[in-house]
Amino acid sequence: MAIFGKTNDEEFILLLLKAADNLMHAAHEFRAAMTSGNPPASYFPTIVEYERKGDQLTQQLLSGLSTVQTAPIGRDSLMELAQCIDDVLDGIEAAMARFDYLDIGFSDKIMQQFSALIVSCCHHLVEAFKLLSAKKYIQMRENTVEINKLEHEADILMREGIRSIFLSKSDPYHDFKLKELYERLEETTDRCEDAADVLQAIILKHS
Repeated sequence: MAIFGKTNDEEFILLLLKAADNLMHAAHEFRAAMTSGNPPASYFPTIVEYERKGDQLTQQLLSGLSTVQTAPIGRDSLMELAQCIDDVLDGIEAAMARFDYLDIGFSDKIMQQFSALIVSCCHHLVEAFKLLSAKKYIQMRENTVEINKLEHEADILMREGIRSIFLSKSDPYHDFKLKELYERLEETTDRCEDAADVLQAIILKHS
């Protein structure tokens, strides 16, 4: 376990990188659940394990931050980034849970496209944290811009998905389940954008 007490951010950013890497694994697992052809709910236990590990890393980071007075990047920014990563992982776990308790035994093109967007968002978060660790603040902007673009694509995708639901005129209960899932996936990309916003504030502070 890292020993906290220094005023630099190295230990905290290392934990952020570990949390982001754990998130990346969860995103790939979700992508596999959407594209493998197997029942999506069968991937739920693995996602839960990633979520538990993420919670542990978040608590470790927040506990460490409580022991220091200052940090160059700022305690608030580090706490916000940790919470954003946790929120994204919670979103993936919540989406997978819906396959289980709503008994959705398949994935469709909308879900598969969402999974690709989420993987891409998480990739850019990992890359941004690597640059943050190297204090290459300006270079992080490329990743934050890409995350914002991906979130916009997710907004469009959700609208397309909901439009297709109402045009299909199928079983109302089935339609409710799909709408619930599409909206939860879009909210997950919103949480990625929240992280990008915090990173953008750090860029402005150090530029």
